[in-house]
Amino acid sequence: MRRPPQGFSLIDVLVVITLMALVAGGVLTYTTKMATQSAELLRTRQMMTLAQALLTEVRMMPFTINDAKNAGLTGGAEAMGPESNPGLESRYHVPGTPLATLYDRQYDNPNDYNGLAQPGPGCPGGICDLQGNLLNPPGSLLNGCSSAVAVAQQAMAGIPAAGALLITVTVSCPGLSPFVLQGLRTRHAPTIY
Repeated sequence: MRRPPQGFSLIDVLVVITLMALVAGGVLTYTTKMATQSAELLRTRQMMTLAQALLTEVRMMPFTINDAKNAGLTGGAEAMGPESNPGLESRYHVPGTPLATLYDRQYDNPNDYNGLAQPGPGCPGGICDLQGNLLNPPGSLLNGCSSAVAVAQQAMAGIPAAGALLITVTVSCPGLSPFVLQGLRTRHAPTIY
């Protein structure tokens, strides 16, 4: 006996097409979600890198009593924030500044960074490096981000009150939680002049 020809009915085809559409929609949704999370992760890593670089910059500044004495201070510690001498200290290198006055015009102590905010004077367009180069130009993942530095004396056992600093760096970007990084800086030789 001969069998009648076999095939798919219209209902079979519609069920397969519907299932394929559901699977494709799920894969597309998952892929889109992963791409978004990947971009946010990249922005978060860049925020972390900026915060680490700024914290390292502050921690690398000279921090001895001798620096305070050279600044004409008698208490053994510089005041928090940049000095308000004529010409005002700045974090940024000013092109064309003679080398003789460069040291007097740039930040020379971790205390000078207290209150540093970017964007701000010297870097109105965003976050800048020491030469004033913009690190988050328009079109970059960090466009619209800002940074702030706070420096405060930190009490520590066996170290004079002015001999240890707590440095807090905060980088904030639209749509993400602020990234906060802290570090300590102590005088390595607190009584050497």
